[in-house]
Amino acid sequence: MSERSPRRPQLGSGAGRPLARPASPSRLARGVTLGVTVALLLSTTGCLGPSRPSPEDAATALGAGIATGDVGVPLTDAGRSVPSAVLGALPAALRPGEATVTVTTDAVTVHEDDPDRATAQYTVRRDLGALGLEGQEWTYRTDAELVWDEDGRQWRADLRPDDLVAGLAPGGTVTVRRTEADRGDILDAAGKPLMTERDVAVVGLDKARIEPDEVAGSARQVAELAEVDAKAFVARAEAAGDQAFVEAITLRADGSTDIPVDALARVPGGRVIEDTAVLAPSRAFARDVLGTYGEPSAEQVEDSDGQLEAGVAVGLSGLQSTWQDHLAGTPGITITVDNPDEPENPDSADDAGSGAGPAAPGPDVTAFEAGPVAGTALSSTLDRRIQAAAEKVVGASEVPAGLVAIRPSDGHVLAAASGPEGWPVAVSGSYAPGSTFKVVTALALLRSGLAPQDPVQCPATLTVGGMVVGNYDGYPDASVGTIPFAEAFAESCNTVFVGAHQEVSAAQEAEAAQALGLDPDPVTGLDAAFLGSVPDDSTGTEHAANLFGQGVVEASPLGMATVAASVAAGRTVRPVFVSDPAVDTAAPPATGVTEAEAGRLRSLMSGVVETGTAEMLQDVPGAPVLAKTGTAQFVADGEDLAHTWLIAIHGDLAVALFFNEGLGGGHDNGPVVRDFLTAVEKIVPSE
Repeated sequence: MSERSPRRPQLGSGAGRPLARPASPSRLARGVTLGVTVALLLSTTGCLGPSRPSPEDAATALGAGIATGDVGVPLTDAGRSVPSAVLGALPAALRPGEATVTVTTDAVTVHEDDPDRATAQYTVRRDLGALGLEGQEWTYRTDAELVWDEDGRQWRADLRPDDLVAGLAPGGTVTVRRTEADRGDILDAAGKPLMTERDVAVVGLDKARIEPDEVAGSARQVAELAEVDAKAFVARAEAAGDQAFVEAITLRADGSTDIPVDALARVPGGRVIEDTAVLAPSRAFARDVLGTYGEPSAEQVEDSDGQLEAGVAVGLSGLQSTWQDHLAGTPGITITVDNPDEPENPDSADDAGSGAGPAAPGPDVTAFEAGPVAGTALSSTLDRRIQAAAEKVVGASEVPAGLVAIRPSDGHVLAAASGPEGWPVAVSGSYAPGSTFKVVTALALLRSGLAPQDPVQCPATLTVGGMVVGNYDGYPDASVGTIPFAEAFAESCNTVFVGAHQEVSAAQEAEAAQALGLDPDPVTGLDAAFLGSVPDDSTGTEHAANLFGQGVVEASPLGMATVAASVAAGRTVRPVFVSDPAVDTAAPPATGVTEAEAGRLRSLMSGVVETGTAEMLQDVPGAPVLAKTGTAQFVADGEDLAHTWLIAIHGDLAVALFFNEGLGGGHDNGPVVRDFLTAVEKIVPSE
């Protein structure tokens, strides 16, 4: 057999075009599909003899094996280890199975001077979707030698690494380097950046600047200055590589935080690195909505089902997560074939095939390159000024709190604030809504034929199926007994609403809730958003308790602000957090609230401010305020506690304020909502 000649790799361009090798002038088309696409175009020349099979079948099978990663064709002894070595040299995202690999067999040529050898020429296309480059391929051309085995009466593939990956020498690797694209900003309602690249200072320990026996002591000092857990930071520092920079904390470099630069300079290895990070105006600012961006933790990677990758920054929550693809753009990808300076086992032919000895390793080659494409800005509905006012409210609270403000005319969420950090109260909290839910029950009662001035019975207590329900402490005696329904609503008589359990079914209550926007599966532009849950099959005492916002009904401040917004707008409001791109919200239900129904509900809510439980809201300047207060009892650690609520309408603004603990909605929430609406009146006049 003739000696196998060295071959030069044919690497493809980013557009999938071969750089050099011309196609064979004569081709015979044949196709094979093995879970991936394999096309065959053959040109066989040379003398095969009367009984020897053509190498075409072997070439076809080899092409299919390259595509699937399972090279099942007969191999020479020297080529037997090549397939597994090449798979190990490829990053997971480029291996068959993770990436679709398409192999076209361009030609098969029997050597004229040696009919025991043939060359198969291939074009290989590796899909780059797993690297984030949808629709793009790494394309290259290569060839493989086939050797006739007279004893076995078959063609064997005499493989080298560059038969499978162009330019890959024995011992070489394929490396993928990612260049992150500029991330799109999240804008406020005025089009100004809310979440964008901001200057930061990264405080940490540079192990390259200290000796190994200094690591623990320096790490402890850095942790103290950074005010992080010293034991955990020392452990991380000791586990990191000798040249590693170990981050302790990232601080804003906007003057709002004291960065201990001088003190760190006195610590061996202590260092501050200037950098940028995608951040909101402050750590707490609309955190539930805007979310966070950064590298996922090990736990997040483990729980992501392969969606997150260690060391690759992504949107981790909020709008940053929901709109990850929109904001991220497309990363730049460079694929290089990196070969050793010297071939592996230079005295052995095992890795290079049987004919020529080891192939000379080619130089490191950039095989594919695509520049990054910047992400697109996302226009949120948040009004920076109203959000700041909302943050001030929850920031002053001593208990977990959430405030949401919606513009009823278009459903835009103007503000959503939660506190303290770690309590996503405003947009995804789930709590018994208490008497604010009487707005929903009032709609169901109006639909059953009850009018605001119709008389209803408000006893001091009422027993339903063994459940005793009373009115709140301090309920006015003058409003006990037979009173107009409007008065029962204004004074928040529990027994009137519980007593309606036979007039209003669970299905009618659930229908009224959806009519006022409490969609159990909302589309808001924010994946984490929760509005409410109102079962349509409750019975007995559970159903009775649901009617005044206890039982098993649940809602978030976002959900109850939506109820108020629907009353204000005279239609079912679908809240949204994003204005551009437009959010494809659900169509209003066929049984959505009508303007006539909403008008009666607005009349009922005006009575709460005029004569009922929220009279303090009369002090708000501008348009008259409409409201409903609420208190919902719950038990925590054996202690009887109460959530407190207030929803309000003020011009083209609907607000819900929730406190996790308090005495009552009027007592606790009323004065705070009064001050909030007064502040917002200066920003957005109500009339």
